[in-house]
Amino acid sequence: MIHPWRLVRHMRQLELHRLILLLIAFSLASMCFLAYYVTNSPKIKEPPPPPFSDCSSQQRIVVQPQASWRIAKSVDTSRTEPVVLVFVESIYSQLGQEIVAILESGRFRYRTEIAPGKGDMPTLTDKDRGRYALIIYENILKYVNLDAWNRELLDKYCVEYGVGIIGFFKANENSLLSAQLKGFPLFLHSNLGLRDYHINPNAPLLYVTRANEVEQGPLPGDDWTVFQSNHSTYEPVLLASTKSSESIPHLATHKALHATVVQDLGLHDGIQRVLFGNNLNFWLHKLIFVDAIAYLTGKRLCLTLDRYILVDIDDIFVGKEGTRMKVSDVEVSF
Repeated sequence: MIHPWRLVRHMRQLELHRLILLLIAFSLASMCFLAYYVTNSPKIKEPPPPPFSDCSSQQRIVVQPQASWRIAKSVDTSRTEPVVLVFVESIYSQLGQEIVAILESGRFRYRTEIAPGKGDMPTLTDKDRGRYALIIYENILKYVNLDAWNRELLDKYCVEYGVGIIGFFKANENSLLSAQLKGFPLFLHSNLGLRDYHINPNAPLLYVTRANEVEQGPLPGDDWTVFQSNHSTYEPVLLASTKSSESIPHLATHKALHATVVQDLGLHDGIQRVLFGNNLNFWLHKLIFVDAIAYLTGKRLCLTLDRYILVDIDDIFVGKEGTRMKVSDVEVSF
């Protein structure tokens, strides 16, 4: 005969086991839902109102492609939303996070998407209005190797709405030493060691960056890429010389300057681009990146040249005895 108290204890154990199983199932379902949400949900960031004044005092000029001359055409920036579309390799990629960090520091609205090789391209228009004012590719090869349908769709959008593209090429051990960028009259020479960085004062995009400056000495790393082209659409922005005359065979001596960042004026296909032959680790690239955003968006997304310095002075009044500032110290400084 089973005693009632044993039956009650047995039932309680069954209920406890069921409760534990339910909690485990709920936890697994929550983790799956969170992973799906992070991967597939829209990632448009709405920043707080920027503390800077509007610097969109002038519109960007798009250069229409012609055989041997240029026609300037004003871009109607009101046809696009001031949002940046960022194509990243993954949500954890270092360069992608650096791009997002700069956009957030400027309080620019942006949306991140995993760069599609094949498949659906994000919706680019809403009725008769463009959803993005700028396209950024963490890996420019993802752009040039797009399938024909998506490539035509994206290029058509950029031409119709006057949208520019920023792209990065970071060489690795598997990169070809010399290759032509697919579909462009532009050659890449990779895995180089460079020195003596120069800023081209004739580059149209310069705004925050000061022209005619030179960064003397070797650049960090030996994985730099330089661009070479005889087409007039490409304007060098940053130039450097190679560490060795044998780095680029048959190109020039090591004293010649080679472009590591180029600006595509749009003479080839009507789309303006800025291409980086490395990532954003070098400080000068961050400045050029900010200038490229401002230029390609007609200065809708830019920072003014005004800078403010916050000085924390409380410690000089509450510091240790003998280190506090006195009236005589202030008078001497004037």
